[in-house]
Amino acid sequence: MSEEHPAARTSRAALDAAQAALAAELLSGAERSFVAGNLVMAGWLCEEIRQADPDDPGALHLLGLIAERERRLTDASALWRQALSAHPYSTPLWLSLATLHRTTGNREAAILCYRCLLAVDPADRDGWYNLGNVLFDGGLAEAAAEAYRRALLLDPHHSESWHNLGVARHALEQNDVALAALRRAVAHRPDNHSTYHHIALIRFRTGDLDGSLRALERQARLAPQAVDCSLMRLLAIALRDAGRTGEAIPLTTLVVRHRPDDVDLRHCLGMLHSALHDIAAAEAIFRTALRYGPADPFVLNSYGVLLNGIGEPLTGARLLARALLLQPANPEMHSNLLLTRQYDLTQSAADLKRLHAVWRARHGSAKRSGAAMTPNRDPDPERKLRIGYVSADFGQHPVGFFLIGVVPRHDRSRFEVHCYSSRRHADAMTARFRDYADRWHDVASLDGLPLAEKIRGDGIDILVDLSGHTANNRLQAFTYRPAPVQATWAGYVGTTGIGEIDYLISDPRQTPEGCDGDYVERIVRLPDCYVCYEPPAYAPPVGPLPALRTGCVTYGCFNNLAKIDEASIALWSTLLRDRGDRRLLLRTFALDVPRVRDRITARFEAHGVRPEQLILSPAASHPHLLDSYNAVDIALDPLAYSGGLTTLEALWMGVPVITLPGDRFCTRHSLSHLTAAGLSGLAAEDASSYLDRAEGLAADLERLSSLRARLRERLAASPLLDGAGFTRTLEEAYRRMWRERSAASMPALSS
Repeated sequence: MSEEHPAARTSRAALDAAQAALAAELLSGAERSFVAGNLVMAGWLCEEIRQADPDDPGALHLLGLIAERERRLTDASALWRQALSAHPYSTPLWLSLATLHRTTGNREAAILCYRCLLAVDPADRDGWYNLGNVLFDGGLAEAAAEAYRRALLLDPHHSESWHNLGVARHALEQNDVALAALRRAVAHRPDNHSTYHHIALIRFRTGDLDGSLRALERQARLAPQAVDCSLMRLLAIALRDAGRTGEAIPLTTLVVRHRPDDVDLRHCLGMLHSALHDIAAAEAIFRTALRYGPADPFVLNSYGVLLNGIGEPLTGARLLARALLLQPANPEMHSNLLLTRQYDLTQSAADLKRLHAVWRARHGSAKRSGAAMTPNRDPDPERKLRIGYVSADFGQHPVGFFLIGVVPRHDRSRFEVHCYSSRRHADAMTARFRDYADRWHDVASLDGLPLAEKIRGDGIDILVDLSGHTANNRLQAFTYRPAPVQATWAGYVGTTGIGEIDYLISDPRQTPEGCDGDYVERIVRLPDCYVCYEPPAYAPPVGPLPALRTGCVTYGCFNNLAKIDEASIALWSTLLRDRGDRRLLLRTFALDVPRVRDRITARFEAHGVRPEQLILSPAASHPHLLDSYNAVDIALDPLAYSGGLTTLEALWMGVPVITLPGDRFCTRHSLSHLTAAGLSGLAAEDASSYLDRAEGLAADLERLSSLRARLRERLAASPLLDGAGFTRTLEEAYRRMWRERSAASMPALSS
């Protein structure tokens, strides 16, 4: 074969160079057209290139991009594979094909393409970065982290690789390493709001509320609309439960402003304001939330609870009933409705028993997987017993004041005391309970079957509910019967409706003989009183009778407004009407809301009471609240729902309480307390005698002053403040319960 003439080689080289230059010029024009959105021109120019070279990699790559833009993904894949068969070392082609496979969900093919790319160019930072992304998509966090590490070896300043490395390490639960990587990402790109989100998430999950809040605040400053509302809600509620509600409100408000249609977040903001007793703000937020989500059961529930608290229990009950229709399997909503029904004087004891039975039928263990546990215990009737107290109120709460004198005084040779606390926010009294208990169990995150299994595993003999259907109760655990004997005491106002709770601890005044049929539980009546009281050390001294100084008799009621029904207002108005020397002081948390004050004033005005006769004061600190009794001459007990701790506090501050007990549990607290204190004469038989007692005390200021001076001493000498004696009586009741259970479990003797 003869060699090609040098001139021919030169001519061919020149032709090839000209064709290459033309192809480059055409490809450049095609790329400009593609960027400008003129896909037709871009495609035509690419086909012109392919006239000379059908496998031109640049033309095939761009045609594939055009097909991808037009959603012709099969065509795009075919074009890139054709190009790669002729040009297997083209990293842009491998990258495009890998990206296409990733977006279409073919992760295995994408991984293969990225690995081919990196085989061609191991120093391709973006190749390692993208390989890490597709590996992470496939749940291969460890391999993804290694790929990001390789990318960072090539470029230590690549913030995206640091960010994703942090996310991958978090997925591997390597939180310290993850945070270190995310901090490097922020150092290189401080404006990446997504990085702050992940820092906040890790901080939250590791219990660092401060760090989580700081990170979310940084993200919100950069992109408030991008803040994860779910994380925001979780953090806000955690801060609330830690007693730091005020810190959660500004950020939550900011995010709501940028996410106005997020009903869940608005609801959360309303709950924060409600926790601070900022009722006006909470009510406005709940109203707005219902405009965005009129059928949101959680907003309806929270708004219903709020309305009950500000003295509108009937309206609150209607909202709670709507919420329960939307969430019929929600036991918390159902309990809220039952508690609100207690304030309705039209509900008889039989009505309440029937309503509470529905809760048990709907939410009891028989409706779910897992039957009652019926644990076996040593039936020895005289052995040492383990008592389990279950409550959300081990702290500054009425139940706390009833229980704080009992737990430390239990006879440890006969009883071992376990406290199961579902309280969200601990206080100084909580710390006392923790010290007094033999075993302290924080069960804020447990309920139902898991809690029941724990209680059973702890070997509890007698389990005592101290919440009933009040907030954060653990009644579902009781339906599994984790203890052989179960009782309810001190925390509720009647039957729980739960057949697995054997006993209700009461006294003869609170539940007189003959009412047992209104209760699912068997009533155990303590002889003197069903609770005892330990006054706080900070209670101020009893002052002189204010009427002697002012020349005006001041009646008072510090109960929450839900208890003050129309019958009470009508009765009290009789004492005030046309009497310029009489006034009424109401003090409770809702009275700082203008519309609430206006409504209360209007209700009294309708009965002829002048506004200037009413002193409407919001609640203050507990010491200040107690000191306010030094401005009250006579306390008036509501009719629909009697005062419990409120009555005891009034008596301790030297203020006699006039009461009219009804036939329901919640109307007889003051009768029980007054009788135990030797003051049963302050309990009326009817409305007329209620007025007679209130008028009689007001007419004899010398007698009233003498009574005031002796009340604290009288209360201190009564069974109400005899913590040791009360505890012995309660222990005997526990022992009787256990003996009954032991007798029932003993096999019968053959004749």
